[in-house]
Amino acid sequence: MTTDILIVHLNGEEIIRNCLSSIMKNTQDFKVYLMLNSTTDKSEEVVRKNFPKVNIIKSEKLLGFAEASNRLAELSKSEYIVFLNNDTEVSKDWLKEMLRTIKRNKNCIACQPKVKSLKEKNKFEYAGAGGGFIDIYGYPFARGRVFDYIEEDKGQYNDERRVFWGCGVCLLVKRKDYFDIGGFDESLFMYGEETDFCWRTNIYGKEVWYSPKSVIYHIGSFSIGHGKNSLKKDYYHSRNHLILLIKNYSAKNLIKIMPVRILLEAISAVRFFPNKTLASILTLITLPFYYFTYLRKQRKKIQLNRSVKDEELFHLFYMKSIALSHFLGGKNKFSEIKLG
Repeated sequence: MTTDILIVHLNGEEIIRNCLSSIMKNTQDFKVYLMLNSTTDKSEEVVRKNFPKVNIIKSEKLLGFAEASNRLAELSKSEYIVFLNNDTEVSKDWLKEMLRTIKRNKNCIACQPKVKSLKEKNKFEYAGAGGGFIDIYGYPFARGRVFDYIEEDKGQYNDERRVFWGCGVCLLVKRKDYFDIGGFDESLFMYGEETDFCWRTNIYGKEVWYSPKSVIYHIGSFSIGHGKNSLKKDYYHSRNHLILLIKNYSAKNLIKIMPVRILLEAISAVRFFPNKTLASILTLITLPFYYFTYLRKQRKKIQLNRSVKDEELFHLFYMKSIALSHFLGGKNKFSEIKLG
């Protein structure tokens, strides 16, 4: 059985060489589909010369991560697909272990590995760490990472378990279910796509799991760049996480939760002046237009198709504010947080 590995790549000859080299060394029964997403360097030349079996797809237009990933998924014919970031390196049996996890858990249709830092290999990495959860107000965190506090991997999260969301850095999905659930929301452009997809997965009665024996290493934010386009990054973070609440919460819970979330956003805007302030202002300006042109229809469709109530998923939520618990209460580790 072949699994299709889907990679979206902007620029970076060295990182794509390292990524593909690690895949070739540590993976069996697979195909790679590589999207050169408005690439301007010599990445194509590097790949064609060193990895001739890789299927290359080119886009002259710069696509968002969600749209590029959906185009690659449409090309796939395999039962399983893996979305993998270009700035990753995989370890031995990474794919085999995730396949084992997804097959032995009946309702599981998506799975993430243990994600560790490529720069500090003894530590978890920000993006996904040991599997993701959210608080009641929609703020994401992970086992091994609460906001910017990153834990050292000491085997404390070596248990295979259900999580609320799996990270887009590396996410194995059953292809049919991916499209049944609606794939990644292309309107999000960047950030929050995987959390949104996994939220829909949960309210449609399916599950997301974490596979601890599968290990990959991630640089993080390579394409957008550390410190670059920070206003753009803050804007999509701010806007998209509000969109996730509006799309996926029931009306009853949305009415209760949204005012508090907006208040927390306002506090954050003041605390992280000026970029976060500008991002919040842009969100307030653009969100109403976005709601009436697109979001309202999406919300209606999701709520009509859901089979699981919010309350049935609250055992996967932190029922307080993770922001207040972390910044005011000093809770830095997942072990200090009680779900449900």
